Amino acid sequence: MSNIEVIIPVKNEEINLPHALKSVIDWADCVWVVDSESTDSTQQIAKKAGAKFVVQPWLGYAKQKNWAMDNLDIKSDWVYILDADEVILPELKEELLSVASQPVNQVKESAFNINRYFVFLGKRIYHCGYYPSWNVRFFKRGKAKYENREVHEHMVVEGETGTLQGHMEHWDRRGLELYMAKHNHYSTLEAKEILAQSEKTKVTIDANLLGTAQQRRRWLKRYIYPKLPMRFFFRFLWMYVLRLGFLDGLTGLRFCLFISYYEFLITLKMVELKQGDSS
Repeated sequence: MSNIEVIIPVKNEEINLPHALKSVIDWADCVWVVDSESTDSTQQIAKKAGAKFVVQPWLGYAKQKNWAMDNLDIKSDWVYILDADEVILPELKEELLSVASQPVNQVKESAFNINRYFVFLGKRIYHCGYYPSWNVRFFKRGKAKYENREVHEHMVVEGETGTLQGHMEHWDRRGLELYMAKHNHYSTLEAKEILAQSEKTKVTIDANLLGTAQQRRRWLKRYIYPKLPMRFFFRFLWMYVLRLGFLDGLTGLRFCLFISYYEFLITLKMVELKQGDSS
């Protein structure tokens, strides 16, 4: 018994899911695959691996995960949220098992930030502002919840948050066409989020320049980003020059250009949304 259960939200992840499952299925007490009505072989892959397969029509990135945490029959003291295009690497696995083996009341932290490597065109990105990449993924059952946000959501934790030294690896193996389509969709959601920031509920990440990495990013998005001209150009300079993306070689250049284009899409969609509101 590891005292850890893993939740993997999926839709049409027959290419990525086997890798995610392989990294957790042998040691997690239960692996929950929460499927939003896949039409490929995702279900067969999950069941063959020994995961519990649950269908829940898509609610949104944050709401889908919150639904899983609220409705699945989770019995372990610790929960890990793993995306289908991520794997838990061996060193992180050992840390997770070490934390969960302790009496839960003796662990002062309610949750832990997890670092991850990002893979683009088959190579890990070590700079570009994408490493380190910290996210709360491992938490005591009932002590964390995702903020009400449509995209790039973070967890709001009740209690202290720590960090672990091991890594995940993020690698979407489905290819650039789907990766680009996903970011096209993300850019629409991100544009809506930026324009709607003043209407956020209390269950959200605070915007704080002196806070955590997530709080600093939120502060920049809220108070600096909307005022910048040519935001895609500043994003490229920040990633490629200030965050040393050039040290990742040609792959780093390509990645910085791709994310800058994503930023440009957000800008265009913000203009379109504003025009729609004023018409």
